[in-house]
Amino acid sequence: MRLINSLKNMTSSFVQVILTTLLGFIVRSVFIKSLGIDYQGLNGLFSSILFMLSIAELGIGSAIIFNMYPFITAKDTEAIKSLMNFYRKCYLAVAGIVTAIGLIILPFLHFFSNFHGISENVYLLYLLYLSSTVATYLFSYKRSILFADQKNYLLNMADMITNILMNLVYLIVLLVFHSFVFYLLTTLIFNILENLCLNHFINKRYPYLKDKDAKPIDRSLLKKFQKQIYGMLYHNIGNFVVFGTDSMIITKFLGLKTMGIYSNYLLITNSIGSLLNAIISGLTASVGDLLTEKNPKKSFEVYKNISFMNFWLYSFASIGIYIVMQPFMKLWVGQKFLLSQLVLLFIVLNFYVQGMRKPIQVFQSASGIFYENRHIPVIEMIVNLVLSLIFVQFFGLEGILFGTLISTMILYAYSFPKYIYHPVFKEKNSKYVREQARYLLLFLFTLEISQLISASATAGLNSWLSFLINLIISLVVPNLIFFLIFRKTKELKYFRGLLLNFIRR
Repeated sequence: MRLINSLKNMTSSFVQVILTTLLGFIVRSVFIKSLGIDYQGLNGLFSSILFMLSIAELGIGSAIIFNMYPFITAKDTEAIKSLMNFYRKCYLAVAGIVTAIGLIILPFLHFFSNFHGISENVYLLYLLYLSSTVATYLFSYKRSILFADQKNYLLNMADMITNILMNLVYLIVLLVFHSFVFYLLTTLIFNILENLCLNHFINKRYPYLKDKDAKPIDRSLLKKFQKQIYGMLYHNIGNFVVFGTDSMIITKFLGLKTMGIYSNYLLITNSIGSLLNAIISGLTASVGDLLTEKNPKKSFEVYKNISFMNFWLYSFASIGIYIVMQPFMKLWVGQKFLLSQLVLLFIVLNFYVQGMRKPIQVFQSASGIFYENRHIPVIEMIVNLVLSLIFVQFFGLEGILFGTLISTMILYAYSFPKYIYHPVFKEKNSKYVREQARYLLLFLFTLEISQLISASATAGLNSWLSFLINLIISLVVPNLIFFLIFRKTKELKYFRGLLLNFIRR
């Protein structure tokens, strides 16, 4: 059942992300032509500011889901009701905090940019963006029970239907009204409607959630919960500073236009990342279920398989981004919206490093390890902010991305083996470091080989031919190299067996 649920979750996530990505590209193209690159930069800036406000969530959702796993397994409806009622109250408080902080930020928006090229009232646009975020906290808390019950695929179906309809309305709004205000109103309306419909569905599936007699959560559980939340606060602050401040620094020092161009590259990397994350994250609830068995050896075998699959997917994707991105961008938005090859290299390296953190993060979330390594995100945050602010003065966008790369390596190389790998799997830290070093060297070797073949095969070709040949190279070369190297490993044999069983069914 655990494997079936994982496959359902991964498949539904995969389909949802593909459809959303395709529609997203169409909408982004129309958005840039209808409103301009400055509006795209503004969209990216608002997204980063609201990402900052998400710190107020404190990781409550992750902690609730982790603590719900054993009660879901035991079918303890009273405990589940207590947790969900507590979750509802927490999210009401979060909505209030986000609203208050969001309004405090309002007068300081011009610190980030002078907003030349934006014809609408920037404060109104920001308030609409803020309203959509607050609405999420008010209506979305019941989603967690589907995740803890390994029914992510139901959430994915709801998100997919909503995104298809919302993107179609986006196109009408942009083509007919050319209005960013209507664009943001569309987001707000669909956000509220989806969550109201989901809440109705969840109430029918879990009717006991409608009961008004939910008891307060047990004091020992509350104490454990508070400790996890305290640890998650550090992680959320660190994640924001490392991954959320880049857009703010770019807008402040390099302008809305550069931010808009950079956000086009982010659309592609984030879309591919979402696709891969759908596969890996689909395993989280099943891993949480697995860890309730308290069998480190079995957990380690599962981790090795996930880590192997994750490396193959993220290395293949990273190489594809590096080889195909520039020809694709030239065809999609034109030569004037291209970033330098060095910027692209840093984008790819950041994408790879962040992706390679996923397997350990799955086990971290599933095992609830947030308090023990709470100081690491703070170190990561300080290093990233200091390096990015220094390097942007001398190297521009390349400097910001290099600062992010250096800081993320701290968590990747030090924190994960010490605080998660050894405690969960009872394996030596050095084993993790050697594993990741081998993967990194193989990735860099394959990237260089692919780039050399690409440069030689596409010299002097037009944009369309260059794009098609680079696409073929990125599909064939990395996968061929990985197959030749891993063909006799247990991990590849395991996934080959899974694939054959799936086909036979």
